[in-house]
Amino acid sequence: MISEDRLTIARARPAKGESVSSIAKALGISRATLYRHLEDSES
Repeated sequence: MISEDRLTIARARPAKGESVSSIAKALGISRATLYRHLEDSES
């Protein structure tokens, strides 16, 4: 599970041009997990 703090950071990073792969690696989670949480936060 990803914390709200980490999710907030993850949401901001693509706006700065960072790839989902590099964000997931930096946070220590899989790309699939990151995509799932980003999709959940948009709905």
